[in-house]
Amino acid sequence: MGDSIYREIMTDYERQLASDKRAQRSRIQEVYTRVPRYRELENRTADLSAEAAIKAATGLKDEVPLIMHELTRISAEKKRILVEAGLPEDYISLQYRCPDCRDTGYINGKKCHCLEQRLSQKLTESNYASSGAYNKLQTESFATFSFDYFSGSDLDNMKMIYSAAKEFVEGFADSYRNMLFYGGVGCGKSFMSNCIAGALIDKGVAVVYVSAIRLFDILTGHHFGRGETGSAGYDTLFTCPLLIIDDLGTEIMSTAIISELFNILNERDLGSRPTIISTNLTLDEIKEKYNDRSLSRIIGNYELYKFTGEDLRLKRRREA
Repeated sequence: MGDSIYREIMTDYERQLASDKRAQRSRIQEVYTRVPRYRELENRTADLSAEAAIKAATGLKDEVPLIMHELTRISAEKKRILVEAGLPEDYISLQYRCPDCRDTGYINGKKCHCLEQRLSQKLTESNYASSGAYNKLQTESFATFSFDYFSGSDLDNMKMIYSAAKEFVEGFADSYRNMLFYGGVGCGKSFMSNCIAGALIDKGVAVVYVSAIRLFDILTGHHFGRGETGSAGYDTLFTCPLLIIDDLGTEIMSTAIISELFNILNERDLGSRPTIISTNLTLDEIKEKYNDRSLSRIIGNYELYKFTGEDLRLKRRREA
């Protein structure tokens, strides 16, 4: 899935760049028609540039500065006559969707922010779609959340978690926070994760959702040199704006794969990229399954929210 998404996006970059160039050619022809003087200056620029190159190559370098001065004057005149014609002075320049990478997806061999964003957004869509969780974003949101299923201390606790989740969304652009949702089965952990994910996706933030079992597949594929390595699936776990790992503890991980997991969490922490983890495990069970070092890292870098109360799914069925 990841590599096919990468190829799809890079093909779109190629199409976009070709479209940029077609649009530029059209604008150039428009300018030549509306402002004939511009074409004369273009031809004069080409002639002078060639002359400067010849003089520089044949030992007449002293004459080059005069030519360069004339080229500067012509450039200024070209901008002036475009403005006088009611056009921007850079009207015939290539107009890129992303000026930083010039619609190539890369800057000096590294992924541009626009490519990172598009990869994350595509993986958001495909991850949620393939996991069956995408439809849940429509039904599990802050708007549909109800406190009616809680009472007593469970109600107070859920109000606190709900407020923290809303604050996480509202302050996402300006602050760095990680959250660990833990507690019994059916207490609302995945629901709250979906509330956050849906609200941020609505704001244009790319969210990568991955179940623990799916995460295990990706990490195993990378570790053994197969599956979703390379530009998309694995790398995006490090770079996506928000990573949500659901049901941590349901997978079966070797020591090597656990090391891969916590490498991702550590790199995300170093890059101040938020992560939300939900698990049915208690803190002691996390310690037993993943070791003391892993537990210390989570406790040190994550806000811990314990979900309490009975299984809400069973409660809804009884009341239906």
